[in-house]
Amino acid sequence: MMFDALVDFLVANNFTVGVIDLTSEYTNIKIGKFSLIRTLEYLKIIIGSINKFIKYRGGLLYINTAQTKAGFLRDLFFVNLAWLFRYRILMQQFGSNFGNFYSELSPWFKYLVRTNFNKGHFIIVEGEFTKCQFSMLYNYQNKVVSVSNGLPERNLLITNKGKIYNPNHTFNLIYLSYMIESKGYWDVLKALNILVNTYNMNVHCVFAGSFKNSVDAVLHINELEAEEAFKLYILKNNLQNHVTYYAGLMGNAKAQAFLKANIFLLPTYFKFEGQPVSVLEAMAYGAVPVVTNYRMIPNMVTPEVGLFVDPRSPDQIAEKVLFLIKNPKTYATYSQASVDRFLEKYTLDSYSKNILNLIKMTLKEQNFE
Repeated sequence: MMFDALVDFLVANNFTVGVIDLTSEYTNIKIGKFSLIRTLEYLKIIIGSINKFIKYRGGLLYINTAQTKAGFLRDLFFVNLAWLFRYRILMQQFGSNFGNFYSELSPWFKYLVRTNFNKGHFIIVEGEFTKCQFSMLYNYQNKVVSVSNGLPERNLLITNKGKIYNPNHTFNLIYLSYMIESKGYWDVLKALNILVNTYNMNVHCVFAGSFKNSVDAVLHINELEAEEAFKLYILKNNLQNHVTYYAGLMGNAKAQAFLKANIFLLPTYFKFEGQPVSVLEAMAYGAVPVVTNYRMIPNMVTPEVGLFVDPRSPDQIAEKVLFLIKNPKTYATYSQASVDRFLEKYTLDSYSKNILNLIKMTLKEQNFE
C-alpha cells in the first residue's frame, strides 16, 4: 500500500514510473525461511524484467531490500542489472532485522552484501535503530537516511478529534496485522478471555489478517493448524459473541472497524518487525495503541500516546485494557494524543515528500537530473 501510494505521488509529480511486481503466486511459503520455489520465481521475474531495465536505462532504481538470503539474491540481480544499465540506485529497508541477518552470514556472503549495498546512493531506513545496523558500509552516516513511515491510506475517515468512551457501551478492541504467532495475536485472544470470563467485561475484539507461518513460530507447524486452534479456543471459552475474525479488511470496511475501535492491540515480538504501519493507522483514528516496547515501535508510540506491555503477557494486556475502561477521562487523553502525534509526524504526504526529496538528491548529486 505504501509503495502504491508512492508511485501515485511520483506520477503526479511528472515522473515516469515502471513497476516490477514481485508478488508471489504461492501462499504457503514460510516467512523468513529459504524457499527454492520462491528463489526460482524471483529468477523468472528478473529475466522478465530485463526489457524494463533497457527501456528506462539511465534512470533511477528504487528497490525495497530484503532481510533473507533468497531476498538478497533477488536484490543482487536487480542492483547489478541497474548498475549495468547506468541507473542511480535508491534502496529502502523496511523492518529492523538486518543486523541479525548480516551477523549470521559467512564472510564471503557478508562481502557480497556490503558490495551490493555500497552501490546504493542512499539507503532509507525507518529509524536510528536500523541505521546503526548498516555501520559496515562505507560512509554509512551519510549514505543511510532515516525516514519515518507514513500512513498509505488515500481516503481516511478521520478528523483532528480523539475518541470519548461511554462506559455504558461495549469497549471495542482491534488487532490488525498478519496472524503470525510472534505478532502476538494469541496473547490478545487470551487477554480477551481474561476480560470476559474473569472480569465479566463488555468487550469485543476484531481480528483482521490472514494466517501466516513464520520461521519464528513454535506453537503450530502451518497456518491451517494455527487457524483451527484459534477458532477452537474461541469455542471452548465461549467467546463467539466477543470475537469477529476477518481474513482481511480493506478500504471502507477497515476504516469503519478503526472508527469503532477504542484500542488497537499489537503485542509483537516478530523477528522481522520494524515500524508497523497498522500502528500509525490506529493512531490516526484515535484507537489507543497497546503495544510492546520493541524495535522501532517506541519511536512511534510515546508514553503519552499509548501503553506498553511485555511480549507473551496476556495478563498485562488485560490489565491495561481494564485501566482504560475504568478511566474514561484518561482514555480520552490518550486518544487525542494519538491523533495529534499522527497528524504531526506520520501523514502520507509528509512521507512521500521525504522520499521525493531523496530521489531528487540522488539524481542531482550524480549529475543525472
